[in-house]
Amino acid sequence: MSNDPCQEAADVLRTIGWKVEPTGDDLGLWLVDGEQLGDADLMALARLIGLIAGPEMIQ
Repeated sequence: MSNDPCQEAADVLRTIGWKVEPTGDDLGLWLVDGEQLGDADLMALARLIGLIAGPEMIQ
């Protein structure tokens, strides 16, 4: 596994069959099944479908 959380999210999405690729020179953008997403959106997608845990909340 990578130390980069975005790369980890991309890897996890790939394991369930999504096509995830960096857009090229801009490492902060991804193509996910043909849709362009930023790093934050990529992480949110992986969290939304329950593939990675979100940050812990301090109470």
